This record gives sequence, structure tokens and C-alpha cells, in this order.
Amino acid sequence: MIGEWLLSSGPAVRIVPVLCGKCSCLANSPSQRLAEWLASPQGERLLREESGPLSEAVRRFHGDSLLWVGCHEDIAGTVRGCMVRNRLFASEDPANAPEELSSLCCALDALPLPNNSLDAMVLHHALEVSADPRSGLREAARVLVPGGRLVICAFNPISLWGIRNLYGRLRQDSFGSLRLVTTFRLLDWLALLGFEIQQQVQYLSYGLSLAPTSDEPAGPGRVEQLMKRLQSPVGGVYVVSVVKQVAALRPPWRTARVKSPKLLPAAYPKSAVNRDPAPVLQMSDWKDLERGR
Repeated sequence: MIGEWLLSSGPAVRIVPVLCGKCSCLANSPSQRLAEWLASPQGERLLREESGPLSEAVRRFHGDSLLWVGCHEDIAGTVRGCMVRNRLFASEDPANAPEELSSLCCALDALPLPNNSLDAMVLHHALEVSADPRSGLREAARVLVPGGRLVICAFNPISLWGIRNLYGRLRQDSFGSLRLVTTFRLLDWLALLGFEIQQQVQYLSYGLSLAPTSDEPAGPGRVEQLMKRLQSPVGGVYVVSVVKQVAALRPPWRTARVKSPKLLPAAYPKSAVNRDPAPVLQMSDWKDLERGR
């Protein structure tokens, strides 16, 4: 379905739907501000750390169509290693769309795609910039086919990056407008939508979120390496990989009216051996028995 639509639309598909007036203030949107931060040295360091787990998760994708929803085009290049024929990139800012991928200019909660049309989907920091993360997850569940795979990469509020989010609300930082969701709440929402977790949640980025970084940052320290090895749930970023379950189909059984069966007479065979009937006692016999005769 998506493949035929892409072939008829050309190599680069660009759909710009009406986003309730959001396009007029796109320069100050959370997606654009996050994209600018990801272009900084500290953001590039985070993208390099995320590229490994995302490449491993995307390598398991297969099917006809894949959709990457995010605000950074360079990290979307990790989909080159997957076995999916048609690959799309969705973002609220058309300037962030990569040239080699067919792109859609839309929000996560308003995807211009039919139901059950995607085999795989990646949400790269898309829930944080969404107006309603729950609506975005419902939209992802709508467009995915039963058995489709969904990978979510998001910031963890129970971490130093969560403190950065609180700091950004006071200082008008790029993280102040993000809506962070905990892993426990996210897994609860996914379970209600019919998703099943495929592998254990992976946590990344245990470093300081406000530490100044240079063009060539140093490697992680011993404490960061230990916490990453133990997979402590206080990492700044988590990666969740789930699969949409196939809905149980109930066959259209119809209750047939069963007529009451008629009882047929059964013939029992008679025994060929002639047996004498049991003797019948008379009244005089009973009297003799009482007298002891």
C-alpha cells in the first residue's frame, strides 16, 4: 500500500497538512529547539551514543514500509541497515528532512497515513515534542500493522536530564518545553494499546547534562561505565522496543437450530437358553415355613 503510493508520488514525497496553526510559530516550536540543541557538541555526543542501540534495534526490522519520526536527519541514516524497502521520514520542520528519504511534514498525532499501513516505526525524541504523548502513541498503534515493531528513544525524567528539564522551565532552556515520560508510564500506555515488550529497556547517557563539552569530548568515566553495565534505571535516555500484538479474531459462529431427535425403538436380542421361572410361594407354603416344616 505505502510502496504503491510512494512510486506514484515520486522519489521525495512532501505532504504539509494543516497543524492547527503550529506552522506559524515553527521557529519557536519544541521540535525546532530540540533540533538546534542536537546540533551542538553535547547533542552530537548524545547522538553518537544513541546510534549504536538504534542501529541494533532497526536491524531487526523487515517488511514493506518504515517511518522514522524525529527532528534530526543525520541519526535517521541508521535505517540503511534494515531490510525494509520503503523508508519515510516525518518531522514538523520540512528543513530537517533528509534528501535520500521520502519525507512527510506532519506531527506525530496527525499522521497522514491509512490504518495498518506500516511494518515498523521509530520515535526518536518524538514523544517529548508532541502536544499529547498519549495521542501520539495511539496514532502509532493505528498506522502499524499487527506484528509491526515500534522503537522509542526518549529522555528519562528520573535522571540528571530530568533535572535539566526542570532547570529549562526556569531559564527558558531548550529542554523546558519537553514533555518527559517515565518508562513505567510508557510501558503501561503501550500495554493498553496492545503492545508487548520485545526486549529489556536499555538505558544510556549517565553523564552530566549541564557539563561543558568540547568538539572532541572525553570518554565516559568509570562511574558511567559501571552504571551502564549494571543498566541502572537512572540513565538520561532509554530505548524501548515493542511489538504490536495480533488481535484475536473470533470466527463468525452461528447458533444452528437443532431439531429434537426422535427416539427409535430398540430391539434387544432374546436369550436362546430356556430358563425355568422362579417358583411362586403359596400361602400354605408360608404357613409351613412358620411351623418349621
